[in-house]
Amino acid sequence: MSIDKLLNLNLLSIEIFCQVYLKQAVNDVADHLALSQPKVSRELNALRKAFSDPLFIRQNNRLEATELAHNLYPQLLEMLKASTQAQQYLHNIQHQREPSFTIATVPQLEINLPQTILKAADKNNTKIDVTLCPWTKTSIDEFQNGELDAAITFEPADRKGILSKPIIQHRGGHLIAREGHPIWHNPVIDEMINYPIVKLITMPFPANKSPLVNYAKRQGKKLEVFATVSDLGSAANTLLNSNAIIIVGVRAAVNFLQNIKGLHAEILDYQQDKDILKNFSYPTTYLWLKHNQEGQVSSPQWLQQALEKFITEAHK
Repeated sequence: MSIDKLLNLNLLSIEIFCQVYLKQAVNDVADHLALSQPKVSRELNALRKAFSDPLFIRQNNRLEATELAHNLYPQLLEMLKASTQAQQYLHNIQHQREPSFTIATVPQLEINLPQTILKAADKNNTKIDVTLCPWTKTSIDEFQNGELDAAITFEPADRKGILSKPIIQHRGGHLIAREGHPIWHNPVIDEMINYPIVKLITMPFPANKSPLVNYAKRQGKKLEVFATVSDLGSAANTLLNSNAIIIVGVRAAVNFLQNIKGLHAEILDYQQDKDILKNFSYPTTYLWLKHNQEGQVSSPQWLQQALEKFITEAHK
């Protein structure tokens, strides 16, 4: 048997041949393959021409295989199986799910985080999916349940199986308010406490306290919290439409807000920053990562390095 004749066959012809060999009827094969009977007959005739053999002879209303057809069947069946396996392999490769990383983060440190991780993955020839979710008090449980791969937060983790790594302390808060706000006539602390504040849902201080509220209390004043918001976009919208102010320490978050038309930002001088933070420690940003029983980080090294670099640069 010439190998050229086998190689010149298309897969549909091979499948039709194998089905006719088994079912011995064109109409049964047509139904099985969801093809018209004329289509099956044409393919069968093409096979007969290619092999110069009738292949199947009608006897008692059934198509009986010729000697050549009997010899061809095992070879064509193997070709069909190999083709099916190859197609399945290619399908699996094309539809294989990329590794997925879910990262919880505080809103002050979410700007450009997905792009940073994807870029780092690409440099390491790794294709991944990245999902961001807000860091909350329940994130530590989600971490232990395997729902999170990493977290960026302002507090350490005290659970087994979590590496809680302090990355950087940030110093030097920025006052942010709408352009034209009266505070810009004299942006000092004793004037700030005359205006309501906007708080982000995750403040970098214990119990989500605001140092400015604490400062006002020391001055015998009660500072109004105008709103507690979940993200920087909501903070911006609130600031634009009120006389509220906000103090933000993470430089990337400051940049995001001051780039919004209608908002203005100014850094607090050293003494004002020190006065506001009286009785508070300088905020620390932590990176949570998984580690195994031997205490080794189980997250990819490139991911850890990318997250550490992102956190550090976000504060510059």
